[in-house]
Amino acid sequence: MKEFVQVDEHVISQKRSAKIHDFCLGIPFGGLLFSMGLLGYIFSRSTLSLVLGVAPGLATLLLGTLSLKFWWSGRSNFLLILTQAAISAFLTWKYSHAYFLTNRLLPWGFYASLSTAMSCFYAYVLLAGGNPPPKKIAAP
Repeated sequence: MKEFVQVDEHVISQKRSAKIHDFCLGIPFGGLLFSMGLLGYIFSRSTLSLVLGVAPGLATLLLGTLSLKFWWSGRSNFLLILTQAAISAFLTWKYSHAYFLTNRLLPWGFYASLSTAMSCFYAYVLLAGGNPPPKKIAAP
């Protein structure tokens, strides 16, 4: 006897998305930039630490936190991810330039490598289609 498979017409296709959320790495990245920039300013009184550490770190931290809130509420956080990617790309350029001028591995080489990795991560999240949707919690 032949069995027929009936196709369910109400199948919902899943939207493409990244495997990891932008805020999972963006919030720690922003926190690291902020804290290291603050320490650099406290110990060396360098305004460059404020411009290239505290300000972008605080902005990335804020954008990552807003992205988390937008994700929980179900709103689109595409612009927040794009802005974090732009900040990270700018920092990659500035830190790489400083590294090539001074040839100092710490702090410029480390920050250039970290910012490059974060730029690649944000590019992946954007190209993959954004953050994965929240998992549905089963009703008790």
